[in-house]
Amino acid sequence: MHIGVQIAWVDMDVRIGSSSSSTVQLVHAARCNTQHAHLDRSPLRDGKDADEWEPTESEAVANIDQWYQAGRPLFPRHSLQDVRDQLRKPLKKGDSIYVKAFDGSIYEWPVKTGDIKPLWEPDDDMGEEKRVQWVLTTPHISYRSFTGLKDLLEYSLSQAYCSVAIQHWMTRVGQEPEPEPLGDLNSGLEFLDTTLRGWEGSEPWRDIKSTLSSLNLNTKIAKVIGMACGSFTPTLERCGSRRSAVQHALLLTIKSFLQEYNLGTSEVACYVQDPGYSKTDRLVLEQSDIKVLEDPEGFLEMDDASLVFSCNPNICVKEIVADIARPSILIWCTVKEEDPEHALTDPDSPRVREMIRTCYDQFPFPKTMMITFRA
Repeated sequence: MHIGVQIAWVDMDVRIGSSSSSTVQLVHAARCNTQHAHLDRSPLRDGKDADEWEPTESEAVANIDQWYQAGRPLFPRHSLQDVRDQLRKPLKKGDSIYVKAFDGSIYEWPVKTGDIKPLWEPDDDMGEEKRVQWVLTTPHISYRSFTGLKDLLEYSLSQAYCSVAIQHWMTRVGQEPEPEPLGDLNSGLEFLDTTLRGWEGSEPWRDIKSTLSSLNLNTKIAKVIGMACGSFTPTLERCGSRRSAVQHALLLTIKSFLQEYNLGTSEVACYVQDPGYSKTDRLVLEQSDIKVLEDPEGFLEMDDASLVFSCNPNICVKEIVADIARPSILIWCTVKEEDPEHALTDPDSPRVREMIRTCYDQFPFPKTMMITFRA
């Protein structure tokens, strides 16, 4: 039996050690630590200038809908593996990263590390805009959801079918950060341990344990994977640090529970993926037996012997999972049948809804959670 766990999460800052029942979705901490990225507007498409090829917007929408409804994946596993292999190389300015688009064409994304890009930003002092220069740093993957792909057509028809694209991180010219100072490792470990002990005594964890202990799995869980759980050390004033610490505490308690109750293998691996981790985060996680993976390694580790946790990520985790894997256990925000009024970074697409509807049986958690089981 495969199990999918859907959660409408409560605010852990409120619930741990408190009787409050306020329902607030967790915010991915990386959103509070703003990371700027630059998308190249001029990749080559099948060796030619992509701007020389542009479908009409209506044609592109029709094609995206047709291919999607026919079952063509937006995020094929082999494509993510190929991009992963390219990003692992010692890339330098002038190199290229090749990515297959939704229509089968090949986009050539130039590596522009070191390039300077001027941007206009609000000047708080003068009440006007000022010109600020940024330098491009490391290339990384940009994921575009089913709806996001169509929304992009308003701005760029030349990348109409790029569900996987390449961006560069940016830092301000003249304000490039010095080598990140290592935070207090002991304080970070103590913070995570304190959060872990609080989480272990919480009502949500008791509910999760009760549900998991009732399961009769055909496959033992070999790995627990947390996606976009956020930075949490070492300063408590960082926005979302406590919420992020609770998410990592959840991963640790699930790992131990699976091993203790024979629902997992004798040594369940624990992985996390988030580009916002600091050096101290990584050291704390390493000493806590959690391995940090680089994008897209977290997705590529997913299989039918994995448990995946993701709460309010700022990428389309659900859609990527729907294309590449059927994890034994999914813990994420509840998949809803209706589209929201506002766009989401991790939307519930038709394919995600179909996966939940046809592959998983659903069981509610008391008040705050929804659990689904796949036979």
